Amino acid sequence: MKIVIVGLGYVGLANVAYFAENLRADLWAYDSNSEKLAALKSAQFPFKEPALNDILKKDYKKIHYTANPQDLKDADAYFVCVGTPSKEDGTADLSYLNEAINEIEKNSKGSRVIIRSTVPVGTAKTLQDRLNSFSFISMPEFLAEGRSYEDESSPYRIVVGARKAEDYDFIRNLRKPDVNSGVPFYFMSNESAELTKYASNIFLSMKISYINEMARLAEVMNADISDVALAMGADPRIGHAMLHAGLGYGGSCFPKDSKALLETASKEDVTMLLPEAAAAINFTQPLYFLKKIQRHYPSMKGVKIAMLGLAYKAGTSDLRNAVSLTMAKYLLEDGAILSAYDPSLSVRETFSASHPSVRVCASKEDAVKGVDALLIVTEEKEFANLDEKALLSLMQGRVIFDGRDLYPCYHFSYFEYVSVGRVSIKPELQ
Repeated sequence: MKIVIVGLGYVGLANVAYFAENLRADLWAYDSNSEKLAALKSAQFPFKEPALNDILKKDYKKIHYTANPQDLKDADAYFVCVGTPSKEDGTADLSYLNEAINEIEKNSKGSRVIIRSTVPVGTAKTLQDRLNSFSFISMPEFLAEGRSYEDESSPYRIVVGARKAEDYDFIRNLRKPDVNSGVPFYFMSNESAELTKYASNIFLSMKISYINEMARLAEVMNADISDVALAMGADPRIGHAMLHAGLGYGGSCFPKDSKALLETASKEDVTMLLPEAAAAINFTQPLYFLKKIQRHYPSMKGVKIAMLGLAYKAGTSDLRNAVSLTMAKYLLEDGAILSAYDPSLSVRETFSASHPSVRVCASKEDAVKGVDALLIVTEEKEFANLDEKALLSLMQGRVIFDGRDLYPCYHFSYFEYVSVGRVSIKPELQ
């Protein structure tokens, strides 16, 4: 059996790793980016994902990396994992998807095309109507960046949208380890599968925005949002996931999926209030926290602030839609002097290139040296274990702005501690 994975982002590579581990097949990994392929062939992996990278390195002999469209010829199945970024009007840009389908069409007389990319509802039907010799299967991915292989190899569920029963059976045969381990399979129409992806992501974004909006009320009512969230999540109908107050979400999925869903709904004359509200809350959340910093420093000019965490989420090397970009923009406009640190070298390099006025450092110690205040932007483990004595010797000021609530309110003895959804704590000791 010949399997081709088209598009080698984190979704595509997670699929490559899964099949390399679990299926005896002629496995091809296709991407038009020759530089990316050269790096992969040299075991230089683009993502900060140890489990994924370990599998790709271990099974490299099973994988044929290629940028040659002719290698797409006559596969039994094509897994399309290309990006679908947002256009300026909020709609999904399907140009990469269409390019992939065109190449498949040129090199196959007919086969199964499994769409793992996030696409607008109705995309599979449009492709199926145009290309009758192919079977289009919608199989949305539910991978968290930073642990994509873990989520692909041990999924909570597998959603399959198709027209024919034999296409469902084909996926079950490919995913026998999941069948054997009891992973639930949900079989439905292409349209339902496509909508399931959007509905899932938007629901998670709503949970984040809900707890962040609740945090605003908690602050003025002298409540602790951490306690509130803990008690809320104990109800199994609610659950603890995504109930951690902070600076809001970023990344490539939630923002673009929200825009795409709202645009689709608008075209169909359907009003969707909750997704729109969640997006609006998330947009204002960093600005809400910024006001706390501004209240502490009415004149920000010349104030030295160290930002810890630049990636959109801890444990990733992705800067897309990161909250750090928003915070840096407004702090710089207010006249602050910024230093910054992130564990990911690639993130530091990308951020530095776009923000030359920010001193991007190779260590958190260097970043906080001589600053007036510390701003925690992401929930990296090393930021949750800051040594207060070391901070006292390194920093000039005595203020910590924690945008991720990594510490108990009274953790620090010598620093003023400002967090999200909790009262600010003045130092007891001087």
